[in-house]
This record gives sequence, structure tokens and C-alpha cells, in this order.
Amino acid sequence: MCSIGVKSTLDDLRLRVDHELDVSNEVANYAIEAQLARLEAELSQKNIPVSQWTSRFHLEDLKELQHVDIELIASNGELLDSNHPLTSNLLTGLPLWLENSLKDYLGHTEIITTPIMFAEQHLGDIVIRPNFSAEWDDIRSYIRKSLMPLILTFLVGSVLIAIIASLILLPVSEMLPKKNKQTPPARTPFALLRLNQLLAVNRQLKLLKQRYLDTDQKIDVLNQQLITIQEAERKRLSAELHDEIGQHLTAIQFDINTIKHSASLDEAKISAAAIDSVHRRMTVIVRSMLQRLRPPELTALGVHGAISELFNDWVLRHPQHHAKLSIEGDFNQLDETRQLTIYRIVQESLTNISRHAGAENVEVKVSLSCNNDLIDISVNDNGNGYHPSSSNKGYGLTGMRERVEALSGSFHITSAHGDGFTLSATFPTQGTAE
Repeated sequence: MCSIGVKSTLDDLRLRVDHELDVSNEVANYAIEAQLARLEAELSQKNIPVSQWTSRFHLEDLKELQHVDIELIASNGELLDSNHPLTSNLLTGLPLWLENSLKDYLGHTEIITTPIMFAEQHLGDIVIRPNFSAEWDDIRSYIRKSLMPLILTFLVGSVLIAIIASLILLPVSEMLPKKNKQTPPARTPFALLRLNQLLAVNRQLKLLKQRYLDTDQKIDVLNQQLITIQEAERKRLSAELHDEIGQHLTAIQFDINTIKHSASLDEAKISAAAIDSVHRRMTVIVRSMLQRLRPPELTALGVHGAISELFNDWVLRHPQHHAKLSIEGDFNQLDETRQLTIYRIVQESLTNISRHAGAENVEVKVSLSCNNDLIDISVNDNGNGYHPSSSNKGYGLTGMRERVEALSGSFHITSAHGDGFTLSATFPTQGTAE
């Protein structure tokens, strides 16, 4: 745009100077012809001697013709008079190549020479040539008055467009996956420009599109896994209800019929004792089912107490391991979803350690912390390790990840065969689950 503006300026200036040169040349030629006619008449009448012929031109009267230099030159080449005696040889300060290029572009290179003859004697010449110094002054003045505001407007407009485009692209860049999790640098007054984002807008939009496609595929996979988990849980509950509770209800019905038709009190007491025993076993079964649906310890003991009881039970069942539990912060103000998420993550992690840690003397560390903003969960061991991409991977890790990401948190696993297992989860203490 600046180049177009400069070219437009030069074209406009060339047209103006062309017109002024034409007018100046016509005025100069008319004035010189009049002076030559008067000089010839005075010389013919011998009103003045020939030696004083130069005094009749008065070229200083033509000083208002800025774009032409009119010079009176003697036959020996001496400059006798000029309409611009003080400025005709002024330098423009431009490099020679640029000055010649401008002269060629403007096309004002014609020199008009009019010889002064008297009695077949050549007295001198009148030379009319374009004044490039005056043209250059016009160019600078025109650029300063017309082109500079255009350039400033262009720059200000570019900055505004850059800021607006950056604000539009800011959500795009924030939605893209970050290469690292380091704390972003402090914003500067020029941070809004984000020119690198403007240059990479196409790449960013392609990455965003690919991320959405990957997310859609991931959602489809998770939905299928969720359906599978739900169906498996329903099948397990159905089997337990049928095999356990159904069997015990049949036994109770049998003992009730026995009591109804018992011949003696002792026989009825034996059947009643059998019913009491079945009742205790059914209570254990129902409690186990409720434990899988929602641990009653969370309601009775809170997160701290429920996790501690879960951890202590696990330690009693695995005396060959060395386990340590650390709980910091107040978990009582958390909503039900977050409390259950914390419990399930610890429960599933301990279950995975039981299945995959392997050898004895495994060191297990479980750490929970809660502040005003974030909940941090960390579980690690130095056992055999387990990789999610290996065979026998179940839905436990997937379920934990879903729970954490539904709370706008982050979930990370570090594991390799023979190199232990580390799980870390972080999510905010407040917010609506997705």
C-alpha cells in the first residue's frame, strides 16, 4: 500500500510539474522573444553598444518560474545571468542513482537552447532547462502533507487489525494443546499483537479442527466403554441378586413354612435361628452392593475417615507391602461428586496395586491434599509397573480419567514394566461437573 501511495504521489506530481513546465516554458519563451526583439531593435538603432547587450534581458524578473532555470550564457560558456542565480546549482542530497532514476521517471530532461545572433555574430545563448531541485522540493512537500498521513493511517489501522485479530484468535490458541505446562510469562503491553498467531492462523485452525475430531472419536470410545461398564455392573448385580439374595429368600420362605407347620416350640426356634443367620448374611451382601454404588463411610466418616478406613483395610489384607497415607486439608466442604471421585480414585489405585505390583516389600504412597482452589491426588509404588496400552487393561483407569476430566481437571499416569507406577490427578474444588 505504501508503494502504491508513493507511485500515485509521483504520478500526480509529474502531471502537476508537466503542466507547470509547459506554462513556465511558454511564459519564458514569450518573455525571451520579447527581449530578443527589443534587443535587436536597440542594437540596430545603436541605442546601446553591442558590449551592453546582456543588460537588456533582466532574467531576475522571471524568478517566479520555479520549475525552469533560464540562463544567459556567453559564446565562451560564461554564465551571464539567471532567473535563479542563488538556487540553480543547489544539491538535492539524494544519491546520484536515485536522482537519475527520478529524473528518468518524471521525464523532465528536455533542454531548450535559443541562440542570440546579431549581424551574423553569435553573442550567446538563452538556455531553458527543468529545475529538478524545485521538483524535489515539491515531492518532499507533497509526501509530507499527503503521503505521511496515509502511512500513519495505514500503520494505525494495521495495529488495530492485529489487535482485533489477536483477540479473536486468543480463544483458539488457548484451546490448542500446550507443548509444556510451564507458567506463562507475564503479559506485556504488546502481548495483544500476537503477530506470530496471525502468521500461523491457518495452522492453528487446522490443529483445532483435528483436536475436535480427536475429541469426538474419544467421546465415542468413552461412551461405548461407559455402556459396557454399566452393562457389566448391571449383570454383576443381577447375578448377585439372583444367586445370593434369591437363594437366601428361598431359604427364609422354607423356614417360615417350617415354623407355620412346626409341631413343637423347639422346632420353631431352630427355624427362627436359621432365619436370623440368613438375615445376617443378606445384610453383608446388601452392604457390599451399596459399597460399590456409594460407600456409606463417606456419609458417616467424611473423606478423611472413609479413605483412612479404606487404606487400613487394604493394609490388613496386604501385610507384605509397606504403605503410607498422607492426607492434608479440609475435605468436608467438597460436594458429593468430588468426595466420591477422591474415594474411587484411591480405591481403584489400591486395587490396581494389588493386581499388578507383584512382588513383596512394595512401597506404596498415597497422598491427598486440598486447599481453597485445588485437590491433588498422588498414588505411586515401586512394583512391577503397569502400562495402560498393555494387555488386560480394564476400565478402571479410563473411569478415573473420565471422573477427573469431567471436573475440569488433569489426569496423568507414569508407568513402565519393572519401574513402578505413578498416578496423579488434580481438579478444582469448585465448579459444575461436565
